[in-house]
Amino acid sequence: MVLPYHLIKVCGNTVFAAQGSDIHSFNSGLEYVSTWKYPVQQTDESNGPSIDAQESPAQEEPPTKRRKVEPGQEEGPKGRRAKYKNGQSKGNKPAKHDVPGNERPFVQGLYATTDGRHLVAVTGSDKTIWVFEHDGVGNLNQLSQRAMPKRPCSLTLTHDNLTILSADKFGDVYALPLLPSPIPTTTTTSATPGAATPSALSPPTSGPDESRSASATPSTATPSAIKPQATALTVHTKRNLRALEHQKISLGRRALQEQPNRPQFELTLLLGHVSMLTAITVGTTTTATASTEAGGTRVREYIVTADRDEHIRVSRGMPQAHVIERFCLGHEDFVSRLCMAPGGRAEVLISGGGDDDLFVWDWVRGELLGRAGVLEHVKGVVGGEAASKVAVTRVFACGWEGGVEVFVVVERVPALFRYELLEDNTLHHRETIPTPGNPLDVEGIEVPGAAPRLLVAVYPSGSTDGSSNSSFIVLDKGESGWRQTSVENLPAGGDIAISETELQKMLYSTETLRKLSDFD
Repeated sequence: MVLPYHLIKVCGNTVFAAQGSDIHSFNSGLEYVSTWKYPVQQTDESNGPSIDAQESPAQEEPPTKRRKVEPGQEEGPKGRRAKYKNGQSKGNKPAKHDVPGNERPFVQGLYATTDGRHLVAVTGSDKTIWVFEHDGVGNLNQLSQRAMPKRPCSLTLTHDNLTILSADKFGDVYALPLLPSPIPTTTTTSATPGAATPSALSPPTSGPDESRSASATPSTATPSAIKPQATALTVHTKRNLRALEHQKISLGRRALQEQPNRPQFELTLLLGHVSMLTAITVGTTTTATASTEAGGTRVREYIVTADRDEHIRVSRGMPQAHVIERFCLGHEDFVSRLCMAPGGRAEVLISGGGDDDLFVWDWVRGELLGRAGVLEHVKGVVGGEAASKVAVTRVFACGWEGGVEVFVVVERVPALFRYELLEDNTLHHRETIPTPGNPLDVEGIEVPGAAPRLLVAVYPSGSTDGSSNSSFIVLDKGESGWRQTSVENLPAGGDIAISETELQKMLYSTETLRKLSDFD
């Protein structure tokens, strides 16, 4: 089927739109420029020999214990049965996260540097971060392709556009350079137990995730293989000597299997949550100093993360990201989106997720400034069970005409909700903009001499296969309201063998963050 556009990112005067595993680019007039396609051949099974096919050191293996098995069943390693009850072999069971050779993973995220020179994309099932160089007119040049240990769920870039911060579903935040160094290097992803780490030397912090944060500290030491504590000088019996040799063989075999899975690029673990991470952003504060350098001000960077367990955590920036500054607590359900307010309001944070309201925070002090209802406006668009709860999938804020406009997308609701952030940092609903389908993403584009314009990717409600050209619409603001137009002559692409059920799971995944106990 032909897939709808599901992600939009404006990079200068260029619009990038993801359609399945393809990334299309348009100019400011929404005229097609080029397309980047996922390299399918890189997921073929012919990339090289598997771990099992590699030669292992010729060592004497310990004898295996034999067991009596029933007729028709084969005996596997260590005496375990090698077949299921239905006769299917365990070796034929497909791995849970294997990517078939003909599958093109969906683009799960698009991010751009503030100068518009680089575009960063994340593909889901292969857990890969792609970095492209942008020539300014819509053409992309792939610079790097890096597979992360766990699937990234949200990315952000530091304010100097030099470092990517990747939050994954395991609860960890990694830092990796935007442009990898010529010589591949690998850093340890956890501190050595018992060693003096920055978290052990810093003042203690309190919070729900204190224990995880203390253990998730950065380290720059090269990982070393685990060595047995016993040696041939401390073991005196033949039986213990044989056990020591078998232990060395087992450790060597384990190191050989783990080597291909170890990232061969610069990667540093910054912090961790005890729950699945859902969003990450970066905030800065500016304070006056007595120094005359940099205009007598000091800029400090902070990492703000959100998780499935209703927490919003404010941590220090690199290299002290393991230090927790404060928490913004108040959500009663998962937090799926974080958005820093523009227009000189760097201390204001807007968050949304599975709660009925949007939350407005002073994240510097950890104070709740106000709430704005979402569910009450969703009920005016849809009815039934769909109007009993909300799942915020996008919060987009932009500074237009001297004010701050906030646009909110709710999963499976065919409307766009517009809010206004007032001078007293309170958020008020202004209007509900109906759309011809369920919005998937929204971005704003400013054209000199023209009125503000919104680009919205929607899943057309009138088509079951997403083949309608209205999957990419434009909202122009006029005196009488928002005028909708669809983008015609979209580039051919995104045609992939996928069922409607699988497509729904790919496009609508925010509601799955809600805990089942909430409905008991």
